[in-house]
Amino acid sequence: MRNEKSETSLFGRLWKWLIGLAALCLAVYLVIWYMPRSEEVSWSGTAVEYRMDDMDFAAEHEAVIQGTYTCNRAGKRTFEGSFWIDGLDIDPDGRAKLSLGSGETHYDERVQFYDAAGQPVTTQVYDVLWGVGGQGAVVRLWDEYYAEDTGATFAFGQGRRFLCVGTLSRRDAIVLVDTLKKQIQGI
Repeated sequence: MRNEKSETSLFGRLWKWLIGLAALCLAVYLVIWYMPRSEEVSWSGTAVEYRMDDMDFAAEHEAVIQGTYTCNRAGKRTFEGSFWIDGLDIDPDGRAKLSLGSGETHYDERVQFYDAAGQPVTTQVYDVLWGVGGQGAVVRLWDEYYAEDTGATFAFGQGRRFLCVGTLSRRDAIVLVDTLKKQIQGI
């Protein structure tokens, strides 16, 4: 069946139109699927510091975490807001921008703390791993950290120091850290 105004059959034009519509629907679906979702985080309480090389060590720190947690289906997860833990040289009026659980990102891009004036500062926080289902977070700390007037010296080896924030237990934190290591190493 041919249309008098066109050399292309009506059936051929219909297929082109359907393929174009299917491509448009797929593009809209992918945009919606990967669109970031945000939620407000407001938590204050006690965070417990543990050490892997001393199973009896447990030190409590007061903590306040308030801000916006954003994630998308592609795996990008970030937190921006106030992130203060007593005893970690973090300005209580400062801000933090964290890329959570991203092992492929360079440290300077994963963990960024700012003082009240907006200037970047170095803290004892190595990175933050967000727990599944809003359980809380594991805050991994530098194994060695020495702050001086002229700068700071720090080292991260086996991840011996970490804090559990929220309802995560020591065992949950260790499982979360081990799972992340396996994902990064492709095991």
